[in-house]
Amino acid sequence: MQGPGYNKDAKVVINVSVEGSPGPVRTMVKLGCTVEQTIKLVVNKYAEEGRSPKLDHNFTFELHQSYFSLQCLDKSELIGDAVSRSFYLRKSDSGHSNNGELNSFINSASASSPAAIPPPIYFLTTFITRKLNKIVRMTRRLWKVLVCSQ
Repeated sequence: MQGPGYNKDAKVVINVSVEGSPGPVRTMVKLGCTVEQTIKLVVNKYAEEGRSPKLDHNFTFELHQSYFSLQCLDKSELIGDAVSRSFYLRKSDSGHSNNGELNSFINSASASSPAAIPPPIYFLTTFITRKLNKIVRMTRRLWKVLVCSQ
């Protein structure tokens, strides 16, 4: 955490994991930027990099200290006052949501048991990709053994 005497014009690199995106967005911001300004910078950088899923600019977004943080940062708070340089960006519950049924399911599931929330889809695709790569490596080894034995 920076003290009150830090240089608000100094720039730092922050990592922001965006909800639904497999990798974080890295961008440079001034320590004197507000959370709201930082959200705009990250959303613009995300779109500029052509990442998917596409972010709808009609939604409002919240910046959290981490994926596990329930409380979002105050939009008037300065980034220099934040504890870390890694954040999590997600759509606001108060924003326009097309997946209200999913949100109500997740909220009801998390109220009964936190472990009932299914993992994001990219974890599944990563798992499948790893298994397929392992099969390919094993097949190559087997092929080499068969070819060498003849």
